[in-house]
Amino acid sequence: MGTAKLDAEMMKIGAASVLRRSSLFNKPSWLLCTIADLDERIKLLTLNSLSENNAGSFALRANFYYEERPQLRALLQDLYNACLSLADHYCRELANNRHSFRYSPIPPLSFDVNSQSDGGNTGEAIDSDAESSLSFQPHSVEARQIDPDMIIADLVLRNIDHEFILNELSIKKNQWSETVRKLELQQNLLDVLESERLILLNDNATLEYRLTSLLRENKGLASESLFLKRKASELARCVLKMREDHRVCMLNQKIDDLQQQIYGLEKRNKEYHEYFVKQDKNTSKKARGGKQMSLEDCLQVRHGGGARLKKCSSAKLEKDERSSNGGDGGGRASKMWARIKKFDFLVCGPHLYPTYC
Repeated sequence: MGTAKLDAEMMKIGAASVLRRSSLFNKPSWLLCTIADLDERIKLLTLNSLSENNAGSFALRANFYYEERPQLRALLQDLYNACLSLADHYCRELANNRHSFRYSPIPPLSFDVNSQSDGGNTGEAIDSDAESSLSFQPHSVEARQIDPDMIIADLVLRNIDHEFILNELSIKKNQWSETVRKLELQQNLLDVLESERLILLNDNATLEYRLTSLLRENKGLASESLFLKRKASELARCVLKMREDHRVCMLNQKIDDLQQQIYGLEKRNKEYHEYFVKQDKNTSKKARGGKQMSLEDCLQVRHGGGARLKKCSSAKLEKDERSSNGGDGGGRASKMWARIKKFDFLVCGPHLYPTYC
């Protein structure tokens, strides 16, 4: 803010010197309008700068930096162009009127930052602009009178130019440092992203290796499952075969038991047959002797060392009854024994079958 105030005061001094210098000549209307416009703009900027000296907030400083500073630069550029035009008009008037009073005009200044970035090139640009503006003047060998006000105005303008160049240089340095800082941040970000990319590549390779190992393990498990299914089918067939064998064994055992029962029944049948034959012989002998016959049957059943069954019956046949019955009783008994003897299904002999159990 102090620098802006100083610049405004120096611009006031330069404008006053220009007005004093221009008072020696007649003032045209366009010159008066230009000077009045510049005076109003300088007063406006001076009042704003004085009112902002007491306010130090960040918002006001930002407002000055982004709004009033471009206005100040535009004002200075207009002032510079107006000074060049005034100097050009003045030189033309001097050339036309051949006035004895001559002075060197204000050296033109350039506020282009790119062309004024180097301090050594500033003087060369000023000299070249001065030569171009005064190239149409005739060379004179007359001595020129030195005006102190013009020297002061020239110094003020040069100081203002120097301050603006320094300000622009500091701004460019700040922008350069900010750019360098952003570049460093971007480089760090790129390094971080590169490290993350390498980590992701490593993770990807690890996942690919795990995937291949899992696929290989899956193939092994699939082959093992097929082998287990085959073994399970074989075991199921074996179980079915064992069940069939067990069933066959049980059937063989039942067949053996039945054969033993048949053998026991055949043996009993044979014993009964022999007993009935003997009994028939005894009854025939007693019938021939004409005596009273008493029949007492005792049946003994033996099966694997089991219990004995005795059945006894007595019958008394009187001779009178036999005589009353005649030959019919003997005929019935003989027919009954004949039927028993003719049984074909009673085979007197063991039947042996091989066992497969």
